[in-house]
Amino acid sequence: MRETNSIILHHVIIHVLDKTMDVPLFTDYEQEITEEIHELLERHIVRSLKDDDNRIAKFISGPNIVRDNCDAMLYGEECFIESSKTIAQHLFNAMKSHGNISSCDLVVCIYSVDNIKYIALLKMDYRKSYIHDVEYIGDKFKVSIIPQEIGLPGAGQRLQKCAFIKLYEANEEYDLVVLDKQQSADQDHEVANFFVKDFLNSNILVDSKDKTKMFKNITEKWVRSQLRQDIEQATKVRETLSNNLKKEEEINIRGFVEDAMDGNEEIQNDYIDHLNSNGFQITSFEVNKPWVEKKLKKKSIKTDTGFDIKNDRDCFDDNLKFHVKRNGDGTVDIIIKNVTFFVEK
Repeated sequence: MRETNSIILHHVIIHVLDKTMDVPLFTDYEQEITEEIHELLERHIVRSLKDDDNRIAKFISGPNIVRDNCDAMLYGEECFIESSKTIAQHLFNAMKSHGNISSCDLVVCIYSVDNIKYIALLKMDYRKSYIHDVEYIGDKFKVSIIPQEIGLPGAGQRLQKCAFIKLYEANEEYDLVVLDKQQSADQDHEVANFFVKDFLNSNILVDSKDKTKMFKNITEKWVRSQLRQDIEQATKVRETLSNNLKKEEEINIRGFVEDAMDGNEEIQNDYIDHLNSNGFQITSFEVNKPWVEKKLKKKSIKTDTGFDIKNDRDCFDDNLKFHVKRNGDGTVDIIIKNVTFFVEK
């Protein structure tokens, strides 16, 4: 469901959810799917499904407005317009209950990938844009720049909130994929939870991608804060982390700690405490290889002496091209080897 490069749109409708109004503005007609509209929505959907911040989720048991109406649309597309209105009204009610939620247009789509149909709910937040206005005064033209307050995200911009829903089956691992940029940035904030909790009535699940990402990011954060004055140990932890993520199918936390930190009990305990305090309280996890291949393909090093080195990770791992020499005094020499020619940029 997440890994797709193209979709086919079957039905699209758009409703206006302006919080300055007392009620939403519903349309009674579907959006005509021109080539340009298809390209715009396909790019938003594919990009959001591939976004590193999207999460899988399960609907909370019991009656659920979004789940029930999405099922109705997938079972019988003749109810598409009315069910989309019900979902839009539900989102509008959730938005009105929070003062800081921005007005938007809600785009509801039925789309398919490999002949399987899904629902896309795209919250298109308004973006300020500008157009020119032409007036004819006397016998002269006057051209002015004027703001447009209700511009929609273009094909090159990213959506903040959207959901992708499949036909509900109680025993499935997950029911939907959710992208919520606010929740990713601030999970404890009331506003950040309105989309997942109040609107979708769902619970976010933690899968292997989330665990792999969390482990990588939490470890790097700890290295930067706790090993800033110990470059040799920092280098060893990073090398062990990279090797484990690339070569192991499963990472045992205790085994990683012992390999990366050379039996230094004080550092080991500090690292474990850091993992626990950041919500990573597991003993082992399955490595998500697609995420690793995507995120560890490139590597960048920025030194305190002002150098910034970027390349494919394979080049950093090639001993014939790159080497970190430990000097034993808390410093290292970074050596780019066997160079026969270079250019200045």
